[in-house]
Amino acid sequence: MGDGIGGPVMNILNHNTFELLISHVRKDNQDEYGKVERVMISKIDNPENPEYGETSQEDLERALKGKFVSCNVQYRDSKTDVLVCNVFVQRPPEGF
Repeated sequence: MGDGIGGPVMNILNHNTFELLISHVRKDNQDEYGKVERVMISKIDNPENPEYGETSQEDLERALKGKFVSCNVQYRDSKTDVLVCNVFVQRPPEGF
């Protein structure tokens, strides 16, 4: 897909999946996205913890819950309706 979405992480669902409240979308996105989407991490870039790897649900919660992330959408899993994304931890945009 190559679309871009972003927003705060609301809930951690397991060791590699979370709910994202979508507050930002790229203007050139090809697909539509709901207000809340489930995101499965294919790759994560966290400047505060560059050694991030496969972790527990609790570790992912400490790393992401409440933080603003941007996601490069790789594809939507047709069986689970989950977005598989590269995830980047960001500073929230001004006024957020």
